[in-house]
Amino acid sequence: MYVELGKIVGVWGVKGWIKLHSYTRNRVDIAQYKTWYLTRHKRGPIRDSQATVVNVIQCREQAKGIVAQLESLDDRDQAALLSGFGIWVRETDLPELPDGEYYWQQLIGLWVSNKSQKIGQIKSILETGANDVLVCKAVENGRPDILIPYTDEVVQEIDLIEGSMMVDWDPEYLTD
Repeated sequence: MYVELGKIVGVWGVKGWIKLHSYTRNRVDIAQYKTWYLTRHKRGPIRDSQATVVNVIQCREQAKGIVAQLESLDDRDQAALLSGFGIWVRETDLPELPDGEYYWQQLIGLWVSNKSQKIGQIKSILETGANDVLVCKAVENGRPDILIPYTDEVVQEIDLIEGSMMVDWDPEYLTD
């Protein structure tokens, strides 16, 4: 299984370096991974056959962005061909988290319920500064997305094996 950590957005310099956008919380954290799997695949899980394996020689902050030098890539024109590729790593290469902490990709897709009924399915997560916010596709078709604060007070239980999350949250439309 793979996790997308960034995207190649252009070239830097004339020696084949790439510019990238990092999805990691601290953008420079992407530099700790020395093997990347590149693919044009847009959404969902990728397979080994879809990815090009590259070794990272150097990866660092440069001004307001991140740049990287990849093994066997020393030409600006070759590097330009990678623009738009997603940067993936194996899930097993991610650092282990303490109990009760989760990577966002582990939460996306979980079904969210409160004590009385199923609310929806997590489709994305927003980082707001104060706390993260779960964006759930409502169970009822035609209803707008439901925003749920991802806080200890609201989230009561997460079961990754069952694919579920129990929350203490009552979206307004449930009380109609």
